[in-house]
Amino acid sequence: MKKKFFDSLPSDWVKYVVVILLSIGLWIWIFGLYHAPKESEKLEVFFAGVVKDYAFEDAAKGAVDGVKTVSVSSAYPWTGNSFDQKYSFVALTASDVVIVPEEVATQTECKRAFAEMTIDTGKPFEQEGVKYGVYLSAERKEELSAYFEFEYEEYVVFAVASSINSGQATNRSFELIEWLLG
Repeated sequence: MKKKFFDSLPSDWVKYVVVILLSIGLWIWIFGLYHAPKESEKLEVFFAGVVKDYAFEDAAKGAVDGVKTVSVSSAYPWTGNSFDQKYSFVALTASDVVIVPEEVATQTECKRAFAEMTIDTGKPFEQEGVKYGVYLSAERKEELSAYFEFEYEEYVVFAVASSINSGQATNRSFELIEWLLG
């Protein structure tokens, strides 16, 4: 029966299968590209510490209009080179919003990494007389502790200067920071 089945197919049946599979793959790829969120519709958040609940991503997505996805990256401070590398390459270049302890913030050259803060709520974090970040209040840290493990006393929120969401294309980073500050 098996031989009869294969004999009944044209000799080029493999080509038909390949064409069908390629068509399906191409359709999925094109559909995925068409409906994928644009860079201005995504927000990347870097947290220096432990993320307890990634439900933060859904809460933050609902807080900022026009955002389709929010993702959180994290690294535990003071673990040596692994934190330094992730902080340098993920937080300062690929993220939109950065939440770090004050100690990390003071060691960062803010002028090269972060956008000047335009938000007037909260206690400002200044470096060389320029306001680059805002401290999270104790009340807001308490509310956000459902998502993040705050191990240090003071945390600062920054908008990354290289982000298209920090004023180059949109102001979504600043909208998220306003929501974070409460």
